[in-house]
Amino acid sequence: MAEMTPIKVLFAALGGEGGGVLSSWIHAATVASGHFVQGTFIPGVAQRTGATTYYLEVVPGAGDRHRARGTRPVLALNAAPGEVDLVVASELLEAARAIQAGFVTPDRTLLIASSARVFTIDEKAVMGDGRLDQARMLEAAHRFSRRAVVADFAAAAAAAKAPINSVLLGAIAATGVLPVPADAFRAAIRSEGKAVEANLRGFEAGSAIALGSDPKATTHATAERQPGGLPPSLRLDAFPAEAHALIASGFARLADYQDEAYAQSYLARLARFTARPGVDASFMRELARHLAVRMSVEDVIRVAQLKLRDTRLARVARETRAGVHDIVDVTEYMKPGPEEVLGLLPPWLGRWAIARVSARGWESKSWPLKIKTTRLSGFLRLKMLAGLKRWRPRTHKFAQEGAWIARWLDLIERTLAVDPGAAREVVATAALVRGYADTYKRGLSNWSKIVDGVIEPALQGRLARLHFADAVLQARLAATKDPEGETLAQTIAAIRETLAPGRMAAE
Repeated sequence: MAEMTPIKVLFAALGGEGGGVLSSWIHAATVASGHFVQGTFIPGVAQRTGATTYYLEVVPGAGDRHRARGTRPVLALNAAPGEVDLVVASELLEAARAIQAGFVTPDRTLLIASSARVFTIDEKAVMGDGRLDQARMLEAAHRFSRRAVVADFAAAAAAAKAPINSVLLGAIAATGVLPVPADAFRAAIRSEGKAVEANLRGFEAGSAIALGSDPKATTHATAERQPGGLPPSLRLDAFPAEAHALIASGFARLADYQDEAYAQSYLARLARFTARPGVDASFMRELARHLAVRMSVEDVIRVAQLKLRDTRLARVARETRAGVHDIVDVTEYMKPGPEEVLGLLPPWLGRWAIARVSARGWESKSWPLKIKTTRLSGFLRLKMLAGLKRWRPRTHKFAQEGAWIARWLDLIERTLAVDPGAAREVVATAALVRGYADTYKRGLSNWSKIVDGVIEPALQGRLARLHFADAVLQARLAATKDPEGETLAQTIAAIRETLAPGRMAAE
């Protein structure tokens, strides 16, 4: 009976990644190698294009026996926790879900997973940073598996100009968990007859990753890279060495956003804090990250810039798997509101126009646009809008953002003098102000409530220093809980109850 024990394989993929094709390759290769295989799949719903699981059971050598005897093994239709030999995941969260469900166990399971992330709707919807902790998922992958081969298979697929399913197939073949020679998998790819050369490139790339992987080594998709094309005049000696790469990245981002002079103002703003007590490398990294984001707010000019990038069209062509001779037609859907459009006016005129719009109750109005950037007319419309980049420093939106940044930096500076730990939390509040239209207004309103209800009272000594950092943290987290702001209001009310009674009366 031991020889009839099946090898159990569970594959978790997202819709459009070729999970069904991967299963068919494995099926064809195992049958050709004289084994019996049975496969089932469960399609997912529309979360991140639909997570789908495929389950296969392979009985070594049973293919020839069951044909000779006219019998076939009785196998399961779905995976059972603790009884899976190989789990393959094309995305890190899918691997974590398989671990959570008990399909990955340290005594049995080989885990092959991509460290790349495709963020969920819940992660994107959070007003702050809603991303799940990637480090914890990576740690769980190694802790709960017999062996983990974790690498950025999505990046490997892009480098090989191949679909990710072929890269994962190469990794499966290289691990040897299935009693199938690599040539049998290559033959299955050829017999499929579709994108053979690309799939074979992906197969070899995946094999190389699995063969060269250290069981304890992980390739991060988010590894920090030094940006290229930086000017020789860039001097970062005044900043902590650990923050250089991130600051350089912020400089490059802002030089692209506006110009080098604007990027130099970014360094000047950061330099205010280099000699302050409590400002270490981690503090400077967070400050540099948030400041770069706030200084490159995505106004309509920036949106036009980004939509005209050659890299964007190339990415669309790659994601749609367009061939060399295929025509790719791109339609951009835009819906600017009054504040986005009127924000292009000079500050004095923009304030007046927006006030008039608000007085008439037109804030929620918008202009739906469909612009074909692959057509001359659509391209010229966005090109003209992107060409307003030189005008940006004279706009109401630019002045508005500049005033907000100045106030935020002033709060950080004042808080550093009182409590460096609380200053870190004040830095993090910048994440609340994001997006545009209603999202931007809501975030700005919540930020102002935290400043007026927590930060300013604490700086005035009406909140114990011991509670300063925690109060800002709790208020910031509450602001991300619900769009209506009810949780934030309750949190601020609770914090205000702790204010010094004498000072409260004076207020």
